[in-house]
Amino acid sequence: MLIEKKPELKSALETINGHIFYSFQDPNKYLENAITYVVSGIEQGSHILMVENQRFLSLLQQKLKPILNKEQLSRIHYTNNFDFYFTNGTFNPVVVFDHFTKSLKPHLERSETVRTWGHVEWRDLQDAYREVEQYEQNIDKLIVLNDITSVCAYSTGRITKEFKNALLQCHQFFMTDDEIVPI
Repeated sequence: MLIEKKPELKSALETINGHIFYSFQDPNKYLENAITYVVSGIEQGSHILMVENQRFLSLLQQKLKPILNKEQLSRIHYTNNFDFYFTNGTFNPVVVFDHFTKSLKPHLERSETVRTWGHVEWRDLQDAYREVEQYEQNIDKLIVLNDITSVCAYSTGRITKEFKNALLQCHQFFMTDDEIVPI
């Protein structure tokens, strides 16, 4: 059963279009927001590129299986976030951007709508924040150009105020566990 959330956030997750910086604190609300985002996208006919850690991937799959039918589930494309962001063993913004672009390409070539959800996390996030900022700026341009909705999720406790401010500069919306506002 889904946790009830403010109607404004639920509605926004169903209808918003753009680049969203999600700073989350509560793993349960995070999971429920991800489910709302995925289900609303699937109901609108979108494909979902879900880049998430293994623990949340398993929970998402368990919770989505009884909600969506087999065809709908086939439009969710799961990737482990460590595999996605660390293709060459380190975070390289050019390599990760290229990987993201290649993941989108088949869907865009078939004129399919796509939503993405990327959970960005790793032990030394602060050490790579300039690289992440560069990546996010490039992703923002791609998202706007292709009219894609994309959530970039970061645990509030793992980012500094300086990093948060940098992320706010390269997104169109700021989301927390309970609300979303334009930047």
